[in-house]
Amino acid sequence: MNADKSIVKLTNLLNFTRHDFDVFENRLLVLINENLKNKQGFGIDIEEHKSLVLEFHYSDFGSDISNNRIKELADTITSHKIFHEIYPNDWIWIVPIYEARYKNGKFQIKIADSAVKHFLELAKGYTNIDKEAIFSLSSQYSIRMYELLSAFINKTWTIEVTKLREFLGLKPTQYKNFRHFEKYIIEYSQKALLKHTNLYFEWEIAQKQRKKITALTFTIRTKEKQEKAQINADIKTTMDYIATLTPKDIAEKSHILMTQYTLSAEQKDYILSDTNVFNEFIRVHAIIENMIERSKPPKDRTKYLAKSLGLDKVKF
Repeated sequence: MNADKSIVKLTNLLNFTRHDFDVFENRLLVLINENLKNKQGFGIDIEEHKSLVLEFHYSDFGSDISNNRIKELADTITSHKIFHEIYPNDWIWIVPIYEARYKNGKFQIKIADSAVKHFLELAKGYTNIDKEAIFSLSSQYSIRMYELLSAFINKTWTIEVTKLREFLGLKPTQYKNFRHFEKYIIEYSQKALLKHTNLYFEWEIAQKQRKKITALTFTIRTKEKQEKAQINADIKTTMDYIATLTPKDIAEKSHILMTQYTLSAEQKDYILSDTNVFNEFIRVHAIIENMIERSKPPKDRTKYLAKSLGLDKVKF
């Protein structure tokens, strides 16, 4: 599937609500937003779209759904609520989908009038989410973490722990111990998102009251930015190490590294004779090693190195 076609807009009116939709309910929300993308906009006429009836094919929900599961989905989605808090004394509970029907391989739903703007109105912001990413995640909590953190890509986000728990739809008794919350929600989501999505995040304690952790700060990056940051860190570590070596040690280490490439004697001498070229050789070698570690090696590491160093343009 084309990556751009896989992106859907999730209104922040819906994203930043409290709900506990499970994996297949979250998939349905993505399918709804995908279906409505041509109706979404800024300052739209909600009245015009009040009676929203949408229909999906059985196969739209993924190959891992069953007849019993889609029947269960129809049961739960028509009773699950979202909680939207505008101000402390201005909030609302909504059952967004009040009717679901399945017939001849088609799943039909009706969206409540009061919930229409939560799917269509982009004026208060929206979050781009990847349908393929949502469908690849197997935990409702990692899906919610992905949805929430996607609103802050390449930024930091500080949030109270109690508020984050609300957004995740956790009951007061669930993962009450912070260590359990950290292990089974945050750490699990970090690994899942790194594996299945284009999102990477780190977190740190932002606030404590005595021994109780009350707020967290998340730093969110795309996977590509994180990989570049990691490569740069690896390169710096390598260069700092090289700086501690004697010329003899450098010659020995360089000889070992160069055996991993099919280089001529002239090319080797050229690399070792110029400090800038040698430093670039170390940098590119670190990049190649990182690519191999991520199971994305270059087709021909020697050609990749030669082109990066400009060896293919030097006449020896």
